[in-house]
Amino acid sequence: MGLGIVLFKITCIIFDFDWSILVTVCVKLTSLVLWWFVRSRKENIRKMMKNLELLEKELDDHNYEKLLRTSKIAAVFTILWVFLLPLVLSLRYFVNHGEVLTCVLLNFTSYLSFEGVISILLHEFASIYVNSSITNAIALFYSFYCYFLSVCLKEKERNLSQTLYLYERVIRIFGDIEKVLSALIFIAFGHFLVSLFKDMIVIISVVKNERRMMLISYGMDFIVTGVLTAVVVLSAERAQCCADRVRQLCCEDPNNSKISFARLFEDRERLKLTGWGTFTIKKPLLLTLVAWLISYGVIILQFSSV
Repeated sequence: MGLGIVLFKITCIIFDFDWSILVTVCVKLTSLVLWWFVRSRKENIRKMMKNLELLEKELDDHNYEKLLRTSKIAAVFTILWVFLLPLVLSLRYFVNHGEVLTCVLLNFTSYLSFEGVISILLHEFASIYVNSSITNAIALFYSFYCYFLSVCLKEKERNLSQTLYLYERVIRIFGDIEKVLSALIFIAFGHFLVSLFKDMIVIISVVKNERRMMLISYGMDFIVTGVLTAVVVLSAERAQCCADRVRQLCCEDPNNSKISFARLFEDRERLKLTGWGTFTIKKPLLLTLVAWLISYGVIILQFSSV
C-alpha cells in the first residue's frame, strides 16, 4: 500500500512538479524504510522485551499500575490520531471543493457523491497510516521502553549484590537498545524532521492564502510531531540519568577494587542512548532541533515572499 502511494505521488511529480508532493514522497519513503527495518528486527525486539521483563521485580504495585495507565493512554492516543487526522485532512477538500488538491483524482463540483467522499477518506487514511503509524509506534515503543526502565531503576534500598546484579542487567539492556533500536530511532528522527519541514511549508502557504481548515489540520500534525519528538528525547534522558545513578552507587562502595572502579568509570560511555551513534539523545538535542526549525522557517518565509 505504501509503495503504491509513493509511486502515485511520483507520477504526479512527473506530470506536474510541486515541492509539497516531493517532500511528501520523502516522508513516505522514510516510513517504508522503517517498515522494512522493523520487520527485519522483530525477533531482536521480542528478546529486548523479555530482557526488560526480568526487571519487573523492581516495581511496586503503584508504579506497575502507573505504567499500565500510561501504556493504555499511549495506545488510545495512537488509534485516535490514525483515525482522526485523515478525517480532519479530508475536510479541507470538501470545504474548498478540491482547490487544495495537488494531484487530482476526482472532478469536484458543488455536489460530491458518496463514492467520492469515501474515496477521499480512504486515500487520506491510507496516506496517514503509511506516514504516521510506523513512526509513531516506534517513537512510543522507544519512549515507553525507556520510561519503564527508568521506573525500574528508581532509588530504593538495595544491598551491594542486588545493585551490582541490577547494574549488569542495565548494561545489557542499554547494549540491546543501541544494537536494535538506535538505527530505527535515527530514521524516525529523520522522518520527524522532514514532516516538520513539510508542515512548515504548508502552514506558511496556508497563512498567506487564508485557508483556515488546512491550518488546523497541518497545525495539529506539526504540534503532535513536535510533542512526540520531545517525549522520545525526555524519556531517553530520564533512562540515562537513572542508569548513571545506579553506576554511581556501585562506584561509591568502599570495597570496590581499583580495576572495578576503573571499569565502572569507563562504563559511562556504554550508558548513552544515541541515534545510530551520530548524536546522543539528550535535552540539548531539543535545542538543536528548535534552532533548525527557526532557521529553516526564516528561509521558507524568504522564498515564499519572493
